[in-house]
Amino acid sequence: MLVAALAAGGLAADAATPPAAQWSAPATLSSCGSLGAARVLFPQNKPTRPTGPGAIVWSAGPRCPGGTGARVAPIGAGDVPGPPMTPLAGLRHTVAPVGWLSAASGPHGQIAIAGSAHADHDEGLLIQGVAGGSFRALGPSAPSPQARAMTTAYLGDVALTSSAGRGTPVQLQIERYFARSFGPPTSVPVAERSPIAALTVAMDFRTDSLLAWAQNGEIYACDVPGSGVRHPLQRIAPAGSHPHLVALLSDDNRGILMWLEQHGSQTSVYMDYSSTGVRFGTPRLLERYTDPDGLTPPAGGLQLIRLSSESVMAAWAGAAGGHWVLRTAPIDQRGLQQVSTISNPEGDALLSALAPGPKGEALVLWTQPQPYSGGRPDLTRQALLAARGIDASPGKTIFGQPEPITAPGPLSGATLALDPANDRAVAVWQGQGGAIDYSIRPEDPAG
Repeated sequence: MLVAALAAGGLAADAATPPAAQWSAPATLSSCGSLGAARVLFPQNKPTRPTGPGAIVWSAGPRCPGGTGARVAPIGAGDVPGPPMTPLAGLRHTVAPVGWLSAASGPHGQIAIAGSAHADHDEGLLIQGVAGGSFRALGPSAPSPQARAMTTAYLGDVALTSSAGRGTPVQLQIERYFARSFGPPTSVPVAERSPIAALTVAMDFRTDSLLAWAQNGEIYACDVPGSGVRHPLQRIAPAGSHPHLVALLSDDNRGILMWLEQHGSQTSVYMDYSSTGVRFGTPRLLERYTDPDGLTPPAGGLQLIRLSSESVMAAWAGAAGGHWVLRTAPIDQRGLQQVSTISNPEGDALLSALAPGPKGEALVLWTQPQPYSGGRPDLTRQALLAARGIDASPGKTIFGQPEPITAPGPLSGATLALDPANDRAVAVWQGQGGAIDYSIRPEDPAG
């Protein structure tokens, strides 16, 4: 058995649990090598209403046909991605950002992609268009991969936040669901002149925005209402080294921050749930441990999502029995509720992603490193697994049995998204040599 519940409500273990969904055999979308992880996007203006074709977006490496730069694979019938395309303006003019990319769904069935205009990273480039169609350049964006983030809100609004360098303000630009371009930027002054790390942004349905980042060993946050008149900058807590940070802004005007604070080989998991008006108080320590098996927290070790039911679900990298595990829990107006655990009794379960679906459910994605002969995990040979879960009453998450996606092999940057039209899921990851591989989960007939 690959998964065990170490806390009440962790997994559905009832004999009536339906068999695990059969993911399609892994297929390769691009084998020429990619720079960084890919993203799966499904433009929508409500959790069950798509507005345009989905897409897989990534940054191609120098060995790829056409050279480096953004690639877009439109997702077609059966949620099967088509051939990779270089974004074009018209028939011939390439408008493909290069280097590390940010991408998000936008209004009118479009996707937005931000990166660098040139290989030397001296200028940013922001483009937008429909997958499989024409794109257009919207303007510059900060090229630094440590200081740029994008997100999409409930109605299809999209936000881009960035910083050009040490001591410069964080810039926030929003494109409303009814608009065709981004509005003027709102500047948020920073408290330090040191580099910004772990920049993140969240929006609610009003396009109120919550910005958060780490700088000079501290975590900062700023609430920017849709009016554009920002609230005062808030210092939240120490950040530690190599901070992981996620944020969510609820529709009752409360913010949620979660972060991993690292000091040497010790990791602490914190959450700060603000009062109304996005006023943060004393953070809550959720978990503290010595990093198991000599591994640092996984890149996807913090996840915070809003379900289509408007509930909020969190997942984070925890530790139990000397191994990495996955913790999940719902968050409501009373705060974090019952914590459940997904684990691999034979080794580590490394959290990769958590994604909402159109039926109020979520899919959690994780990797399972294979053990060396001496028992240490082999990160060059990892299996990929998923499980479907719900926010159940009273105050707990329940996930089904594990669904194998890939056999052990080279694997990194795994993520997934669910199609709002039919509940199918598309998982994508980097495989051998930076190849972009994918698999498709069928619609769940049980709902």
